[in-house]
Amino acid sequence: MTDTNKLQAIREHIQNLSGLREEPFGNRTRKTVGFEVLDQADLTNSIAALLEVCYYALDGHGSFVEPKHSHKMPIASVTKVIEMVIDLLPHDQMYGLDKITEILADGASKKA
Repeated sequence: MTDTNKLQAIREHIQNLSGLREEPFGNRTRKTVGFEVLDQADLTNSIAALLEVCYYALDGHGSFVEPKHSHKMPIASVTKVIEMVIDLLPHDQMYGLDKITEILADGASKKA
C-alpha cells in the first residue's frame, strides 16, 4: 500500500468516526462531543440527573430537603448519569485508531 493510499484509508476512517467533532466557531475551531437523546424531555432529564447527582454528593444524605424534590430517587439519577458517561466513552474513536494502526503497520511490515 502506498503512502498516498494509506493516507486516503486513514482519512476515510476518520470521517466516519463519531465522538470528537471540530467546527468553525468565530475565529477559532470548537471541539465538541455529544450523546444521543430521545427528545427534549430526555435531554432535560439528563441535565437534571447530572445536577441531582451533584446535589446528592454534596448533601451526603442521598435525599433532597425541599418537599417539591422529595420524590426524586438517588438511584435513578445515578443510573442516568452512568448511562450518559457510557455513551460518551470513545468506542468509535478507539476502533478507528485500531484501523489506522493496522494500516500503518501493514506498510511498516512490508518495508521491513
